[in-house]
Amino acid sequence: MLVHDRHARIQHARVHHRVQHDRVQHEDRIHEMVNDTFGIGDGMEPEQNLEEDPIKEARGFYKQLEEASHPLCEGSLDSTLTVAVRLLSIKSDWKVSQDAMDSMISLLGELENPELNIPQIFYQAKKLVSKLGLSYNRIHMLFNKNDVELENCKFYEHARYKWTPGGKMISIKVLHYLPLIPRLKRLYALMSSAPHIKWHYENRRPSGVLSHPLDREAWKYFDRTYPDFASESRNVRLGLCAYDFTPFSNSGTPYSCWPVFITSYNLLPEMCMTSPDIFLSCIIPGPRNPKCLIDVYLQPLIDELLQLWHEGVVTYDISTKQNFIMRTNLMWTINDFLGYEILSG
Repeated sequence: MLVHDRHARIQHARVHHRVQHDRVQHEDRIHEMVNDTFGIGDGMEPEQNLEEDPIKEARGFYKQLEEASHPLCEGSLDSTLTVAVRLLSIKSDWKVSQDAMDSMISLLGELENPELNIPQIFYQAKKLVSKLGLSYNRIHMLFNKNDVELENCKFYEHARYKWTPGGKMISIKVLHYLPLIPRLKRLYALMSSAPHIKWHYENRRPSGVLSHPLDREAWKYFDRTYPDFASESRNVRLGLCAYDFTPFSNSGTPYSCWPVFITSYNLLPEMCMTSPDIFLSCIIPGPRNPKCLIDVYLQPLIDELLQLWHEGVVTYDISTKQNFIMRTNLMWTINDFLGYEILSG
């Protein structure tokens, strides 16, 4: 009995420590985002250039962020946004159902100060966080853009839907795609990241020193080949990583998922490969290796990369208070040889 009680106390302490650590981590990130956006940060001064008003998209983001960052009550250090993000994190981490979340939120509303400005149901928390603009698109596999009205794929003759035993028609395979352009724009919308995008341009190394991809000959060759792109320090150089993993145990049914990640090589080395600066672009669903179909799954990402290379997008840089045309190029892909073979077709 004593051993059991001691084990239970240890487990409780571990769970409590994890919850406290997650809470502090989420609050630190949110406070940093709010403070940097509204000029309460590391004291960095913007460059002495002619300031411009943010584009409509950036103005909408700043307005939504300001509205969502109101304190829960007078004197509170927490905000409505902090609580909403924590609720979404708890639901995801512990696989809590939406009905259970609604019940817990209702209980909090009854026990705490009724003046607290917290979401009344989980849907309100989700809607509040979604206003920050980083959404995802649900795309039927093989039916992107101009093919949305088709019932059969024009390339492979695959059907779009199938019937379940219960008589419900569902799509055969769906890709959840996280658009790249809004995430790159967000890098320039916050003071915590905007000044660092030009790090690669301002920190050239002497010849023979290799400490960052910009020191490689491939980077220098690209600059010589496309001087118009290289002359704009705020253009973004990207890397892409795709490889399969099995989400279930090895003893279970074989299942292969392919996450696709995008990272920016503009940043200093210690930031390039950190979680906040690596973007999940999509997860190619299983259960089998996509093989030659991987180009179909990557079509939305390829469309955005082509747009960013040929045309660019108008972006607001909060560090200089200026709007500019942001362009990107895909410098490298990161794979083992199996993934390299599949990715290159």
